[in-house]
Amino acid sequence: MTNNPESELRLARGLLRLYVLASTEDCIEVADHLLCALEQLAETRPACEPMLDQAYLWGACGHPRRRDT
Repeated sequence: MTNNPESELRLARGLLRLYVLASTEDCIEVADHLLCALEQLAETRPACEPMLDQAYLWGACGHPRRRDT
């Protein structure tokens, strides 16, 4: 991966969006993998830590689950 901060932030935002979508759609295994990817990215790219924090907050706050009724 390049050392382009804009690219790294774009990637982190994309992972966060996909994590939220997977969580909302009850695709928990996929969400877990996306969270792991975001953790790995933030580990080496400190500028991406705010997106990881948002993911943790999303998971901890009891976000609404999608209902198909």
